[in-house]
Order: sequence, then C-alpha cells, then structure tokens
Amino acid sequence: MDEKLYVRNTAGKVFGPIDIETLKGWVKDGRVEPLAGISSDLVNWVVAPLRPELEMNWVVENNAGQFYGPTHRAVLDDLVKTGSLSPSARFFQDDRGAAQERIRSLEAALAAKDAELAQKDATIAEAQRLSAKKDLQLAAGQKAIRERDDRIAEMNAALKQRDVQLADFAKAVQGRDAQLQQSASEIARRDEEKSALVDKLAGRDAELVLLKEQLAQRDAIHDREWKTEVIEPEVVANEVPPAVARQAFAPPFTDGPSQNALAELERRAQQELARMGASGVKKFFRLGK
Repeated sequence: MDEKLYVRNTAGKVFGPIDIETLKGWVKDGRVEPLAGISSDLVNWVVAPLRPELEMNWVVENNAGQFYGPTHRAVLDDLVKTGSLSPSARFFQDDRGAAQERIRSLEAALAAKDAELAQKDATIAEAQRLSAKKDLQLAAGQKAIRERDDRIAEMNAALKQRDVQLADFAKAVQGRDAQLQQSASEIARRDEEKSALVDKLAGRDAELVLLKEQLAQRDAIHDREWKTEVIEPEVVANEVPPAVARQAFAPPFTDGPSQNALAELERRAQQELARMGASGVKKFFRLGK
C-alpha cells in the first residue's frame, strides 16, 4: 500500500494526501519549498530536503552571500532558463557538505518558524478564548436586551390598557359634563320659574296687603259705634205697609191698627232688629251713618 503524504508550506497550509511519485513531481516543479514539512500522520513533520528520495540536495549562491535551497536540480535549471539566476551563480551539491549545512540552517529557521507559529497559535487560542468570552458576554447582553424588550412590550401593553381606561374615563367625564350642563339648564329654568313664582307671590302678597287694608277698613267700619236715632214714623191712616214689612211682621195689618197690634208689632220689630243687626237696620230703613 502506497504511503500517503502531506505537505505543509511555510505559511502553515497543508496539502494532501498524495503519493510519493506525485510529491516528487511537485518537488521538480518547484512547488515544495526548502522549508516545507513532510508528514504521513499530520503529527510528526520533517523538512523536505531530509527525505533522500526527493533529491532536494542542491544549493545555489546567486550572488555573494545569497543562497537558495536545498532544492531539486530541475528547479535550478528552470531558474537558469528563465534568467532568474545571474550568470555568476554557483551550484553546490550535497557531496560537498553545503546541502547539509544549509539543511541545518533551514531546520533552525524552521524551528524558529514553528515557535513563531506556536506563538501565533497561542495568540489565536487566546483570541478565541477572548472571542468566546465576548460571545458569552454578547449572548448575555442579547438576553438582557430580549428581557428588556419583553419588559418594554409589557409596559407598552399596560400603557395601551391605561390609554383605553383613560379614553373610557374621558367618555364618562364627557357624559357627566353633559349631565351637568343639562342639570345646569334645568336649574336655570327652575330658577327662572322660581323668580317668576317669587314675583307672583310678591304680587299676591301685595294683593293680600291691600285686602288686609280693605278688611281693616271694613272691620273699622263694622266696629264703629253708631247710634240709632228713633224717629217716629208718620203713620198714615189706612196706609198698607210694604210687602217686606208685611212678611216680617205678620199677621197682616187691618184697616185700623189696635193697641195690641201695635205692641205686637213693636215686639216683633225689636226681635227683627236684633236679628238683622245695626247695618241691616240702617239698610232697611235707609239710614245714614
């Protein structure tokens, strides 16, 4: 069974899995960097030039002190063809020890790179932890916002209910105002009627005062002492008394009055005078005051 390999570049990106032949093709194409890591389990990594089958044992010094590699000789040939290397570039193979030295320097650089990556991973982990903490805080804030929104909704519902109650109260007040206005109109009407009645009673009182005055005058007239002056009437012989006198003083007169008849007449006259009173007598006899 062919071994499945993974390639990790210097940026930390992993490619694979691939077989060894595919990996060799990537090396010849220059797709595998000198510091690239090779692993079959994604746990243990080695620098690519340390895999002998990849033949990454060439180093080039393009200018004094400027090295590139170790890499495959095909990569250097392509660099020559494209003019990427200067004509004075020098190539070194592993048998002169340059490749091993270069590998050790690359391993040191790779270790530093790994340490940097580890630091970055730690930084990322811390950032993730802070992000998780912020997410928790955000979730708590969102929960608080939802609870606040619920409270606001409840308050709005209570305010709407209060508005309905206020509207009903306003209608009741309007109805009460209408009743009060109607009552005020009724009171005003009754006040007018009362004023008219008072005026009428005042008129009646004036009439009563006038009547009292008239009654007082009449009472004064009735209470006035008056003297009855007896006048001897002239008796004409054979004169017939008026019908009223005949009815009052029965029996009827004869042609000539006798002494007994006159006495009886006087007695009856005295009785009638007592019955009629002074005013009646004066009226009967047409006497003045």
